[in-house]
Amino acid sequence: MNIDRRTIFHWCRDNTNLLVLFAMVVTGSIMTEHFFTVSNLMNLFNRVSINGIMAVGFTLTFLVGGFDLSIGATLSLAAVLCISVETATGVPLYGYITAISVGAAMGLFNGILMKITRGESGEAFLITLGTSLVGTSLAMTYSKGLDVYGTGAPWYKLVGQGRIGGLLPVATFIWFVIMIIVQILIKRTKLGKHMLITGANKHAAYLSGINVGRMKIIAFTCAGMLAAIAGIVMAARTTAASPRSGTGADFDAAIATIIGGNSLIDGKGGMVQVFIGVLIYGLITNILNLMAIESHVQFIIKGLVLLLAICLDKLKER
Repeated sequence: MNIDRRTIFHWCRDNTNLLVLFAMVVTGSIMTEHFFTVSNLMNLFNRVSINGIMAVGFTLTFLVGGFDLSIGATLSLAAVLCISVETATGVPLYGYITAISVGAAMGLFNGILMKITRGESGEAFLITLGTSLVGTSLAMTYSKGLDVYGTGAPWYKLVGQGRIGGLLPVATFIWFVIMIIVQILIKRTKLGKHMLITGANKHAAYLSGINVGRMKIIAFTCAGMLAAIAGIVMAARTTAASPRSGTGADFDAAIATIIGGNSLIDGKGGMVQVFIGVLIYGLITNILNLMAIESHVQFIIKGLVLLLAICLDKLKER
C-alpha cells in the first residue's frame, strides 16, 4: 500500500495539536520515570483544571469571532467576592452565587457592547481590555489591595481540594462536566450551530436570519460565568484570594485555546481541542519548571508558542 506524501503532509498539518501533545508526553516520560503514574497524572489534571475551565469560556468567545481579555480580571473579582461573602455569612453557597452572578454580569456587559458596536476580534480586544481594567480595579478597591482569607470550611475546600474516590480531583471533575455540556451545546443544539456559523461567516449568519449580536452576548456571558467558576475553584484551593489572582490567566487560556486547534479564522473548534490544548500547555509549564527555567524566560517561550500556533492556524488555510 503506497502512502501519498501529500496525504501525510496534510494530515500532519491538520493534526499538529496531536503531534505536539505526543511530543510533550514523550518528553515528560523521559524527564521523570514517575510521569505515567496515576498519582502524577491526577496531579497534572488537578493543576490544569482552572486553566481548563477558563479555556472553555475563552473558546466560546473565540468561536463567535471574538475573544475575551477580561476573564483574568473576572476570576480575580469573583475569587475575592466569593471568599468575602463566604467569610461574612459562613455559607459557601452564597459566595458561589455572588461570584457567578458577578461573572455573568461582566460577561453580559462585554456581550452588549459587542452587539452595540457590531464588533469583531479587533473591537473585542479593546472592549474586553477596558472591562479587564474595570474588573481589576473593582477587586483592588473592594479588598483594599490586600489578600482576603476564608474560613476553611470543609464544604468550601471540597471544591478546590477534594477528590472523588480519593483519586479524581473535584476541580477536574467540574472541568470535565463543563466541557461535556458545552460540547453538546455547540455540536448538538441549534444555538450551538448558530454560534459556529456566526464565527465562520458573520455576514452569512445575518443573511440566514441568525441574531449575531445575541450569539455574542450568550458567548461572552458564558465566558464570564466560567471565569467566575474558575475563581471559585482557585479560592477554594487555597482558602484565600488576591485581587490579582487572575493576572495572566486570560493569556494562559488564550494559548491553550489556540494551540489546541481552535480557529478564529473560520469558527471551527470544540472541547476536544480545548482538552488537548490545556494538556499541552500544562505539560509545557511542567517541563519548564522541571528544567528550572526562570519565570520571565517561561513567558518568552510561551509567547513564542502562541505565535507558532497562530502561524500554524494560518497555514491550514492554504
